[in-house]
Amino acid sequence: MQSMNKFFTDYEINSHKVKKIRDKYLLISDSGAWAALKQDEYVKLKSHMLNKYLYESLEKKGIIITKNNFSEVADQYRKKNQHLFQGTSLHIVVVSVRCNQVCVYCHAASKHSKKKLFDMSKQTAKKTIEFIFQSTSDAITIEFQGGEPLLNFNIVKYMVNYANQLNKTYKKNLRFSIVTNLTLMDKKKLEFLEKNKVGICTSLDGPEKIHNHNRKYLNKKGSYKKVVEWIKKIQKRKKIGLNALMVTTSYSLNFPEEIFNEYQRLRFNKIWIRYLNNLGFALDAWEKISYSAEDYLTFWKKIVDMSQGKKNIVEIMSTYMLLKILTKTDPMYLDLMSPCGAAIGQLAYQFNGDIYSCDEGRMLGEDVFKLGNVYENKYREVLCSSKTCNLISASVNDNFLCNSCIYQPYCGLCPVNCYAATGNILPRVPHETRCRILKGQFDYLFEKILFDEAFQDLVKTKKLIIKNPFYLD
Repeated sequence: MQSMNKFFTDYEINSHKVKKIRDKYLLISDSGAWAALKQDEYVKLKSHMLNKYLYESLEKKGIIITKNNFSEVADQYRKKNQHLFQGTSLHIVVVSVRCNQVCVYCHAASKHSKKKLFDMSKQTAKKTIEFIFQSTSDAITIEFQGGEPLLNFNIVKYMVNYANQLNKTYKKNLRFSIVTNLTLMDKKKLEFLEKNKVGICTSLDGPEKIHNHNRKYLNKKGSYKKVVEWIKKIQKRKKIGLNALMVTTSYSLNFPEEIFNEYQRLRFNKIWIRYLNNLGFALDAWEKISYSAEDYLTFWKKIVDMSQGKKNIVEIMSTYMLLKILTKTDPMYLDLMSPCGAAIGQLAYQFNGDIYSCDEGRMLGEDVFKLGNVYENKYREVLCSSKTCNLISASVNDNFLCNSCIYQPYCGLCPVNCYAATGNILPRVPHETRCRILKGQFDYLFEKILFDEAFQDLVKTKKLIIKNPFYLD
């Protein structure tokens, strides 16, 4: 029998949760540090009888706290919550809610392109930019959305120019992006975007039959050919970043390989498999276009499996999650934060100057997530209001329902999603589809990390990890 002096006993076990996956005990600390132990190793940890190898390994990971790593563990926890120590960095500006398309799942419930009363005016645009620059964040991203923002492109140009002018004084790390269906793009618009380094994000739901099934013009004709035409032109010019995302409908579930191959064919190095939210037009079509969490996960897993290093393309959501799991740098993806990014990470500005907690909050068509107006309020008033504080509090996942989940340190709540599903901003996890999807995704990734040798090799070579998955060119 070994004598006690061969064991290391002087440590505290960091606050953690545990889950058994096959023959491993997965431990995840509150700061996101993790370890997978065999049963006898787990018993030794709990019994405070670690051998030298386990002691040093768990000390380095932060699973145990010693006099040597206490400061490092505290710093790791601080870094995990770095978003709490800066101002709002992402500012989503809706320059128009008009659109020339009527997509089956349109979360924004866009208005007909001929209805001119839904565009942002120059005066409101000026007020909005001045409000944005009141943020205390050193980094500011202004993202133009709609509807279709190209329908009010003169205001996009004005806001870019005015923001650049103001930034000569404020000297922030300023960047721009625009979310557009590309069908109204022309040479002059593109040249302006390129000159001002405005990154472009578009929608591509897959090859022609899938894209056109989901995304149609007002005359019900598909938009695929025009979108692909401009994707190729922008890529050929190589002057600004271009990303694309797809929203999954029940129809899409039948074609994972075709969708993946389309992104590869068009030379994208990223594919983002988004699931449906029951917002906007999706509400009316919900029975036809929705699916279960399990069906979505089956589809998503197939896409991720196809992206495993063989074809030089990564799936964005898996990358965000892997960054949280495998690195000490949080990707700052607002949907996976606690509290979520509402107000403290992003704000959304409606065409009339109304300020919302987030992009999804303005899509509800209600004032539940409205925090003020650029004509009436200052940034500090909005951020410090009781309504904002209540919304932020509702998005903290330190609650009874989330406390039992091992993935709590990597995850976040969405009050808008909760409200859309239940009529209440307070969560009902784990009954919500969003919760079941996220939990299934983390389960899948840890299975791959722990038991898939090919996946482990890709992780070691960092082929599945990119520094900033959404904006990287």
